[in-house]
Amino acid sequence: MKQYLVGGAVRDLILGRKNNDKDYVIVGSNVDEMISLGFKSVGKSFPVFIHPQKKSEFALARSEKKSGEKHFDFECFTENVSLEEDLKRRDLTINAIAYDEKSDTYIDPFGGLLDIEKKILRPVSEAFCEDALRLLRAARFRAELGGEWKFDDKLKEYALKTKKELEYISKERIYKESKRAIQCKKPSLFFSSLLELNILDVVFPWIYELTKVEHNNDYHLEGTVFNHVMMAVDLCEDENAKWAVLFHDVGKYQAFLEDGNFYRHYDIKILQNVFKKIQKTLSLSYEEFEISKFFALNHHNLQNIFKNTMRVSKIAALLFKIKDKKRLESILEATLADLNGRVGKSDNLAFSKEQISYMWRLLKEADYEVDHKTMSVEQIKSTITHKQISILKEFIKSSKLS
Repeated sequence: MKQYLVGGAVRDLILGRKNNDKDYVIVGSNVDEMISLGFKSVGKSFPVFIHPQKKSEFALARSEKKSGEKHFDFECFTENVSLEEDLKRRDLTINAIAYDEKSDTYIDPFGGLLDIEKKILRPVSEAFCEDALRLLRAARFRAELGGEWKFDDKLKEYALKTKKELEYISKERIYKESKRAIQCKKPSLFFSSLLELNILDVVFPWIYELTKVEHNNDYHLEGTVFNHVMMAVDLCEDENAKWAVLFHDVGKYQAFLEDGNFYRHYDIKILQNVFKKIQKTLSLSYEEFEISKFFALNHHNLQNIFKNTMRVSKIAALLFKIKDKKRLESILEATLADLNGRVGKSDNLAFSKEQISYMWRLLKEADYEVDHKTMSVEQIKSTITHKQISILKEFIKSSKLS
């Protein structure tokens, strides 16, 4: 039996990228022999084992044949399967290179080394079409590797051929792949790649619709709302902020259809309808969903806090709705990205992110001296409002901003 390092670990070794996730393929063995050598069997659909010391994954070389419509509907064969047959079932040529650690040699039957040199993302074979999620992976690889990487024409052809099948992929699988893309330094490359492959309208219809809405005024000269959102999402580091920015303008298309402009895009009825669709087709976490929805509803007024163009009572009321510091930080980062992710006039900001965080802390830590037993609801609201106004006015005065 022989073992070879395969997959992303080989690709990243060639590219000089860090990757601690090592997978091996075993040629010329079987399940009984692997278990006799002390490997622990963990595979359900096909034979995968954990090395007793290294804890890396080892899989028997296998070939596959699609047996149904779902992504897991495959027949798996491991008897007398060669290394080349195993590599042929993989998605992209850059992921179909094996490395023999003992002899320090690469086994590259499908030209992955040359594709890495030329920065080309190319399918290994037509088997690429057997799982439509591979299209999202190709877009995510481009987001990870950089915009200088190009899609091979064959990949674009397979995208058109497989596009319809994307409608049947579970929201959990789409979310998992999208989340990895969101974690990239430039998530915009993922979404622009989906657009280039002509599949953005199936996977993220709410984002695709933004390509149809023009964004040309003194403060927005990006061309379309999609371009603005892509510029803004790349300015975020916090993951929750990225999701919030990605979805903050999703109401603009519907508002444009209804009104001929998008100024009512943060209307609660419009956004509720869009976010219901998002929730049904993308399994965002509770926190990601809540922050995104809150930001979509309130991003205009959050900008006004930074610009100090709202009444103090409204500033206090909006900040007080934000329940914890971590959520606040995500929301403020998203707001600054929204303000800066554009081409056009810049706004004069009266407050910094740190100052707004301090305001929020003052409001949250204040003693409002209310008695729930003796005071009516209106009295309690009035007491809290007056206290909050007093707190913020004092802060503004002390900051010499009034």
